[in-house]
Amino acid sequence: MSILNKEDVIQQLLEIVKSETKPAVGCTEPVAVALTVATAKKYFKGDVVKIDLKVSRNIYKNGKSVTIPNTTECGVHMAAALGEICGDSDAGLMVFKNVNQDHVIKAKALIENQVVSVTPVSDEDAVFVQVTLRGHEEEVIVTLRGSHTNIDQVVVNGKVILKGGLVKVNTESYSFFKALTLKDLRIIAEEIPSEKLAFIDDGIIMNKEAAYEGLKRNNGLHWGSSLLKLQEQGKIGKDSATTARILTAAGSDLRMGGGTCPIMTSGGSGNQGLCVILPIMVVAEDLGLDRDTLRRAVFLGHAVNNFVKKYTGKLSAICGCAIAAGIGAGAGVSWLLGGKDKEIQGTIHNMLANLTGMVCDGAKESCAIKLSTSAAEAIICAYLAQSGTIVPTKTGIIGNTAEGTIENLGLLCRDGFSRADDVMIAIACE
Repeated sequence: MSILNKEDVIQQLLEIVKSETKPAVGCTEPVAVALTVATAKKYFKGDVVKIDLKVSRNIYKNGKSVTIPNTTECGVHMAAALGEICGDSDAGLMVFKNVNQDHVIKAKALIENQVVSVTPVSDEDAVFVQVTLRGHEEEVIVTLRGSHTNIDQVVVNGKVILKGGLVKVNTESYSFFKALTLKDLRIIAEEIPSEKLAFIDDGIIMNKEAAYEGLKRNNGLHWGSSLLKLQEQGKIGKDSATTARILTAAGSDLRMGGGTCPIMTSGGSGNQGLCVILPIMVVAEDLGLDRDTLRRAVFLGHAVNNFVKKYTGKLSAICGCAIAAGIGAGAGVSWLLGGKDKEIQGTIHNMLANLTGMVCDGAKESCAIKLSTSAAEAIICAYLAQSGTIVPTKTGIIGNTAEGTIENLGLLCRDGFSRADDVMIAIACE
């Protein structure tokens, strides 16, 4: 930990994890669109006659097919229209909390009357939304950049009202993680005072409730409830990996199918929050471990997820929920099992030797399948690493160290998959 003294490192890591661990209702890409539009509406006077959106490829891809909370509707156009009609700009990731059927009818009218236009762009940050609201004599431009809640700029009738500094913050955060190792993250998770991790409890409770709610309801693909039926019929097992598979899928079913249960995010993503927290929770309950131990393991999972995403980016052409969040879950489970650096890094190598290359083809109901796979594999890979079964270094994408492997993963995302989003949009969004 060379960049700061130990207490400063702990505090900065704590602040990063907290900032990326917040409740959300609905998929965070449509949320980002609605939040940007709702913010613009707050500064707008009079009637809006045109809503022009520019969004990154990842926002466009992830907003196309995922159901918006309180509706049966999908799409970036619908998210934007609802943001203008009823979005709560002060609610952050809970921007859709007020949506009702009357709002949906009004939103459909805006879309049918071609008030809303959406243009995907390829030369901006992976998380980028810019809306221009136009009236007869009024124009407001709001830009969200870098994270799903970061309003970077507000321009009202040509005058800059707000100008953020997120690029600098992102650079500092990246440099911070680059100076740390996975061993550093483990040590911090072990030594940080337990009371500073009390916020972790909310996410455990919230995501567990969402998972069990997902088992009850017929949201999304109902992958979780279908797996549960197979388990009850004796066709699949009742081990911790299968339980994690079922619960994580159920939480994603609820979230991607328009459910209104809040989900605690990780790395700014609700699906990642489910995938980090639930497998760790399942193993801790299976082993009868205490709350403090569970808190520390989940904190380690969040920290590792954020560590990975500093290399891969917040959104990319690979499935961050199944890859980065799965690695975080695996690290937390490995630590729960008594693993130290060898076992934790071995778990990461096992995961990446298996799941690297799982593509992101947009947010949608079938994300539950990918999450359920990753949740189960996180537990299996951790148990295998604990027993000494670890993929050899310097084979395929696997580097000399887990940090080196994560760097390779980042290189694959940036260079190897540089055109994959354009191709995927052509396949999935046309």
